[in-house]
Amino acid sequence: KKFAKVRHSTPMLSFNDAFSHEDMENWNERNAKLLFTHAKIDFYVELKLDGLAVDMIYENGVFKIGSTRGDGNIGEDVTNNLKTIEAIPLVLLTKKEVIENLRKLKLHHIITNLKKSWPKIIEARGEVFLSRKDFEALNKKQTEKNLPLYANPRNVAAGSVRQLNPKIAASRNLNSFAYALVTDLDQKTHEEEHLILKAFGFKTNPNNKKVSNLGEVFKIRDYWERHRDKLPFEIDGLVVLINSEE
Repeated sequence: KKFAKVRHSTPMLSFNDAFSHEDMENWNERNAKLLFTHAKIDFYVELKLDGLAVDMIYENGVFKIGSTRGDGNIGEDVTNNLKTIEAIPLVLLTKKEVIENLRKLKLHHIITNLKKSWPKIIEARGEVFLSRKDFEALNKKQTEKNLPLYANPRNVAAGSVRQLNPKIAASRNLNSFAYALVTDLDQKTHEEEHLILKAFGFKTNPNNKKVSNLGEVFKIRDYWERHRDKLPFEIDGLVVLINSEE
């Protein structure tokens, strides 16, 4: 109750769950009907990190407000805790650096848009999480102190971000990946959102990728079911989005 409330500029929506190929195929059919298209739909596939979703607002390149998802419309102001996470930049890259990064990524339409008007506000969303290694180290300390063990990395990440004392969050060695750009910079696809975020200095998950059909989605799903234990962090599924934002 002591956290200030923050109203999100756009809702932080929850996911629709799918548990089978049939669920995904039905979802794809609904998409085609809603979009009035028989054209091929590309997808963007992300690892669903088992952590805590956060919103980050930058003003003139400086981190100003960080908040939790809350009920999707109103979250809690946890700015001071998020500032302790090394993966979340306190200051975005300079205009020159961003333009050069975008040029390397061949996002020329984004560069054109930015040269017309550089945004005062950049709003991004991401996930805060704890690695398996750091979770094990934390529980080792709990054992040495004869204290109860933590149940899982997600609870630690969520609990750490919602502490009134930022020193606790700082001691947990939390990590973060950005996965969404709320600010309209003329991005055409979700893939471009990730590239733009990286160009501005955010840390993004290198395992995420664009695919051209559901068959490729299923292959990625099967691959990570076999290899998820090799990841340095916990996941609890995949996130599949329609790549186009037009």
